[in-house]
Amino acid sequence: MLHAILFASALALGGEAPAPVIMTGGEPEAAPKVVTAFKAKRLYLGDGRALDDGMLIVADGVITAVGKDLDVPATAAVIEHDGVISPGLIALSSSDGAGGELYDSTRIALPDADAAHAFRPASHDFARERAAGITAVVLTPDERSLVGGTSAVVKTNGGVVVKRGAQLALGLSSAALHDNEFPTSYDGALRELDRLFDDPEGAISKAAAGNLPVLMSVGDRAEIQRALAFAARHHLSGALRGSYWAEELAPAIKASGFAVVCDPFDVGDESRGARSVKALSEAGVRFGFGLDAPARHPDCLRFAAASCVRAGVDPHVARRALTGDAAQIAGVGGRIGRLARGLDADLVLWSGDPIQLSSSIEAVYIDGVRVVGGER
Repeated sequence: MLHAILFASALALGGEAPAPVIMTGGEPEAAPKVVTAFKAKRLYLGDGRALDDGMLIVADGVITAVGKDLDVPATAAVIEHDGVISPGLIALSSSDGAGGELYDSTRIALPDADAAHAFRPASHDFARERAAGITAVVLTPDERSLVGGTSAVVKTNGGVVVKRGAQLALGLSSAALHDNEFPTSYDGALRELDRLFDDPEGAISKAAAGNLPVLMSVGDRAEIQRALAFAARHHLSGALRGSYWAEELAPAIKASGFAVVCDPFDVGDESRGARSVKALSEAGVRFGFGLDAPARHPDCLRFAAASCVRAGVDPHVARRALTGDAAQIAGVGGRIGRLARGLDADLVLWSGDPIQLSSSIEAVYIDGVRVVGGER
């Protein structure tokens, strides 16, 4: 249950509370206008740690303190929650709100296409994601393109683009091959990618110089091996998009330094997908979960983590994959994904552990603003 308590001593005297100032040695600086203190039975910090009976203080949408028994500003609103607070969940591949604009069937390579241009903040897709505790998604170019352009990290409320040009999307799976137009074979696709990276321009030049991570779509074992060999040949870094057949190749993926965006899970999926994620975890590979919405329901994101825990993945690792590790893979770990000072206040208030499917969402905050729940 949530209890909101507003401390406003000046208002109690019948007047209007004056804005206090903070002296910095120069001109006085206005204090934050909106300050909220959250108290919960447990905080999952997004880095694998948990804090029991913890607190965090948010000022104007940014976390300013996390700990126990913090000093609460006199004018702060206090939210006391008898459950769990976690960072907002992050979906690492999605086309929600893009209106089909993440794929151009007329060209096989669009390296300078920017997924942020397809972002439609008013889309109803994002309401579904907020209701599932997802506060940020990575809009990802379609895997059918050989070079699809760059992904963008966006928030599911407020029209915020956290990062554009997050990753360069490369299609190294059979989805990028075609029956009646180039490329029709893996050899042809790799030759074209080699040509583009041997004489790089634009976004490809950034990736070749190590200044832009790649996101390589893969399917079966041979595709994973080809992708890793291509990345080694051109000294690339980034993540693989596809985990289903990664089980036996987890050590090689770890040696490559690549992270993995795991395939979405659905009810009734066979166990290989979860076994592959377990193998990645045991090898020490950083991973997060894709969503591929709107084709998949947003609840599939949390279901994927819960399925992997049932298969033997450490719960702390699974929670991290939904939050802090996902943010690191997307290149935004310094802004979202954790409950830490200086990061955006994207929070989910749960009745219990987020990876227990019996737990329900009681409220969602994005940039410190409540966007779901909190009525009680």
